[in-house]
Amino acid sequence: MTSRKTQAKKATELNKNIDLVAQETQTLHQINRNNYKTDVLADWKTEFTERIKIEYKSKKQDFTYSDAVDKKSYHNGRDKCFIEASNFLGSNPLKNNDYAKYVTCYVNYGKKLNLKFFRNNIAKLNEYYLQVDEAKANSMHYNLFSKLSYRNYVVYMVLKLRGHYIDSDDELFNVQVIDNREYNPLSKIPSVLRGELPFKVKEFDIRRALPTFIDSELGKEFRHTVYDKINKKNFSILFNANIENPKNGIDSLRKSLSVVYGADASKVLTIERFNTKGKAFLDYTKYEKHYIARFVSENLITNYVRLHDGVFVLEEVDCNFLVFDLVEFSIKECIKPSVENDRVNFYFINEIGLVITSRTMYADFFIKEKFKRISTPDDNMLLLVDTNNVVEFFNHQTNIVSFLESNINECGAYFDNVRETIARECNSKIYPSYKLIPPTKLLYYSDTKNSFGLPFKNGFFYFNGDDGKIMSKEYTDVEGFFSPHKIQSREFEYTDEVGMFEHFLTRASIGREVADSTDTKATNSEFQKMFGYLCHTYKSQTNSPCIIFSDLNANDENRNGGRGKTIVTKAISEVLTTMLKGGNEFDSRYTHVFADLEKKHKVYIIDDVIAGFKYDDLYTNILGSITCQRKGRQAESIEFEHSPKFVITTNWVVRYDEKNASTNRRFLEYKFLDYYNQNHTPKDDFGCTFFEDWNAEEWSKFYSFVFRCVKLFLKDGLKQIPYNKINDNYLAFFNNQSMTDEFERIITILFENEVVFGVNDFLNIYYDIYNPLRFEKMFHSRNTKKIIEVWLSKNSEETIARGWKFSSDKKKWIKRSI
Repeated sequence: MTSRKTQAKKATELNKNIDLVAQETQTLHQINRNNYKTDVLADWKTEFTERIKIEYKSKKQDFTYSDAVDKKSYHNGRDKCFIEASNFLGSNPLKNNDYAKYVTCYVNYGKKLNLKFFRNNIAKLNEYYLQVDEAKANSMHYNLFSKLSYRNYVVYMVLKLRGHYIDSDDELFNVQVIDNREYNPLSKIPSVLRGELPFKVKEFDIRRALPTFIDSELGKEFRHTVYDKINKKNFSILFNANIENPKNGIDSLRKSLSVVYGADASKVLTIERFNTKGKAFLDYTKYEKHYIARFVSENLITNYVRLHDGVFVLEEVDCNFLVFDLVEFSIKECIKPSVENDRVNFYFINEIGLVITSRTMYADFFIKEKFKRISTPDDNMLLLVDTNNVVEFFNHQTNIVSFLESNINECGAYFDNVRETIARECNSKIYPSYKLIPPTKLLYYSDTKNSFGLPFKNGFFYFNGDDGKIMSKEYTDVEGFFSPHKIQSREFEYTDEVGMFEHFLTRASIGREVADSTDTKATNSEFQKMFGYLCHTYKSQTNSPCIIFSDLNANDENRNGGRGKTIVTKAISEVLTTMLKGGNEFDSRYTHVFADLEKKHKVYIIDDVIAGFKYDDLYTNILGSITCQRKGRQAESIEFEHSPKFVITTNWVVRYDEKNASTNRRFLEYKFLDYYNQNHTPKDDFGCTFFEDWNAEEWSKFYSFVFRCVKLFLKDGLKQIPYNKINDNYLAFFNNQSMTDEFERIITILFENEVVFGVNDFLNIYYDIYNPLRFEKMFHSRNTKKIIEVWLSKNSEETIARGWKFSSDKKKWIKRSI
């Protein structure tokens, strides 16, 4: 066993060696001329490892830094500081500092990372980006967030605040004192990195330093209100202005300062300060240096780091003296940048650079990205991305990897590592993670009986109740989804100003620019209510008629279109998702006629139907649910309340049977006048193509009109405009002169020679062997009765005068005795 005397001797020798090495290290620092690019920690590790090996007298050939750290009894105070800094830096402390990550990526790769994952102040980040751009413009490689600068900063702060900093370290860390100010690693590091240290620190700085120093010179009290009148940045610019800035003379500068100092402005910005560049700054920093020294001295602070007009100390350091003359020091906790956005990605990279993921991390990310899993009756996996409640289905089998790749928020090798990870984990983690997304039932938004709303880019605008006040709310407060639609790309602002479409609808409905009579006002109002009805998605079981657009004075021979019906249907499609079918392709007897109809379609438009279109065939679809027979799939039923409203447009006469009251209630006709036609179009009036050429202001006028029309409809309901349907029916049948002349020839014979006649009597005359028109098949057993009725109704006065009346019992027309 070694004697106590021998142990004491070895301890004495060890202490001597430690002191000797420390002296040698100090000498090395003194002769070392490296600039701030020196890796202080790396150099120390090399020196430290070799020194401990010698002191320990290790015969191990591969003696490492870890071996040296293990020999704790050989460490001096400085060694402990370096080890503390090394251990801290080894934990990758900047891994969670987004400023360092984003700016470094921009500097090294020219890539700006995704701001949606940036957790701190974006405005401050943009300031750093601007500094990088300015450096690049001057052909400089500039990165305030360089890892080397940060590493040296940590070592510097540990040495200073742990009390093991030596004078020669000033040269090692490139510390300089210029014009009363000290420039050190703390002053050179971005403020958002100052809190990234192995211990907590706080700062004591001078409150309103510059205004306080000016008050000291003037012997007055302005400092408490100065920044209320001039912001801090502008105040500093005014105070430091000089003759080399030709844009501002001394008089104008003093005038700006007089807002605070009045007549004393000339004492603040003196002739000497104005004529000598930097004189104001020198005066300012002289006071700064003086009071920093007093603060440190009177509070007996030994370990601190100066930052301009403040000092950094360890958090546990207490200071009892904070006021010196007019100067007051305040405590500022040096905390890390505040988190303003807690958005997380589907992965993270750990301390040793490994990409970490999990099924729950993927699922949480998808939920954050507003993915929704739709529950379906057949248990298929459907995903949609919910943006402002807009339904956009996501092809998760083919597009998920590229989607995740677009959200990799890394540069260089880290980017490649994450990319490889998601490609590898599709089946094992990504697809199973979908099941962790809560299921959602796909329900489209629908208006209620008394409410109406539209989804715009700048919010959901709606009214609810009798007052009709238009309000807006966030989409998170809206129940139901919207199908993708152009309306969601437009911003809306309500206005009472009349727009192009409102003017157009007035002219198309009444044939003049202004409704100036009781009849024209009533007709114009009904057209507006009809338009509001079609834009309102609520469906009433008792009052959801099919709307028919036709032309006034149309017949079943000539097509006189161009009156504006298509513009109205196009206007509806600019409000809601519609289904448009050509009249020739719509066949109610076809099994798959509604194969492509979906719940998102709110209006079903059958455009330009043929003459004699069977409107009654739609009766069932108007009254109840619609069965959609998909090709190769099971039929789907769309309930009445989710089914579309119907619109039919035609250039032909719409026939009317006054005996069929139930059908008539289900169809409301709106006739467009001949104000617009092939020779006079809306473009002639308004100088632009509707919808295509509109600006944001015109769109707001249009949608404002939509809101007004819906309000009018909800207030008054729909009412059929009274049209002369007797004349319509007449034009539908008597659409050429040859037929008209032949009918009147035959009916005249019957009127003059018979007291009773029927269809056969009429046809016997028509099919007379000597009648050359019999081959034209104008009249036959299926149409003659209706044609006679229509003619008699049109010529009712003559019919009544002659005393003719139809007998239901005998199915003949009988002439009454007069």
